[in-house]
Amino acid sequence: MIVKAFVLKKSSIGAISQLCGEGTIAVIRPQKKIEAVFREAVFKTLVEKKSADGEMARIREYFQSMDGDLAYKAGVEKTVETIATYLREAMYVQTPPTAIEDYVMAKCARLCAEAVNQHVKGTLIDGTELMICASADHFDWAASRQQIVARCPATGNLVISGGYGRLTSGYVVRVGKDGAHLMAALIASVLKARSIEFHIEAHGVDGMEAMTYDEAAHYCASAKAPFSSSAIWPAKNAGIPILVKDVGDESFEGTLISTGSAHKTAVIADADLDLITVYGTGLLGRVGMSGAIFSSLAAKGVNVRFIAQTSSEYSISFAIRSDEKDTALEAIRGVFRDNPLLPLDDVVVLNRSVGIITVFGSQMKNLPGTSAAVFGKMGQAGINIIASAQGGEELSISLVVDAADLEKATEVLK
Repeated sequence: MIVKAFVLKKSSIGAISQLCGEGTIAVIRPQKKIEAVFREAVFKTLVEKKSADGEMARIREYFQSMDGDLAYKAGVEKTVETIATYLREAMYVQTPPTAIEDYVMAKCARLCAEAVNQHVKGTLIDGTELMICASADHFDWAASRQQIVARCPATGNLVISGGYGRLTSGYVVRVGKDGAHLMAALIASVLKARSIEFHIEAHGVDGMEAMTYDEAAHYCASAKAPFSSSAIWPAKNAGIPILVKDVGDESFEGTLISTGSAHKTAVIADADLDLITVYGTGLLGRVGMSGAIFSSLAAKGVNVRFIAQTSSEYSISFAIRSDEKDTALEAIRGVFRDNPLLPLDDVVVLNRSVGIITVFGSQMKNLPGTSAAVFGKMGQAGINIIASAQGGEELSISLVVDAADLEKATEVLK
């Protein structure tokens, strides 16, 4: 058995169907272009309080054009009308907006799976019936495993809508970032599949031939990654290799993610980040300061991409997405403003636009001089390193540079 994850586009439905042979479990998610139309329908209905008939017409045309079968077209029509009715009724109920959007987007994924299954002629399964979640970010793993075992037969072809699960309360919920790949890996680990394939619109993982699970996890934590690093751990735990293929170029053999090793050390760059530094003697020796700062950021939904703190406890630096800067700064100031025991007048908060370069690879482990080589190249190129961090696993080094130096730094280290 092989588990494969696909992003559906009109132009790729034929290729996807050919890749779903006997013994294949296909997890399908929609392309961002059609997802945007569904989100426009939600926004127009809930925020603008207007009819989404135009968006519904575009959705209907998009899916009905994928197959000429009359029964299939009637099914699309029924689902589109269900979504339209749900949105009209949602204007008058107290359901959380995020729950409404997740329900509608799960229907989008379901329509994609139905379109593929019309060609594959397999068993169609709604992914929300498999993934049981305690919260939006936390699986009920025992319940999900039970559902997967009960609903996924060991033979035949399965087509599953990806990316959405269901809370124990009954609400539909998005499964993390890019949940279709995570779902594919989870299903493969439960059913003990022999391999997993991620078919993406890119030349594998940066064109590389092979990576270890840990190397892939480092790469896929970056903003430019083709899928989330969370999709790797179920495969690693189960010892199932992942092959990342280019859906537009099947001649490329793909990037193999397994217990093997990459053929070279790789470099990734993240742009559009801000580095926030909190420093001052008011931080010295204060137990729980880091916890208070990062808890306040988490409460505001701010994701921290990089952390550096010196042993003097005088400063803490962390990087966040630039569009979350104002939220992050307000959260930090709130920590001091709401706690009269903390000397706000002694603490300074600095902010600057930056980029992060990460050099990673299993070949770095236990190799003296790696850091010296990296920092030396940056110094020779005249690039100032604002902050840096290296994990104790010795698989990566991250360097924070000014945003204007990011492109140059990337070229220097490749």
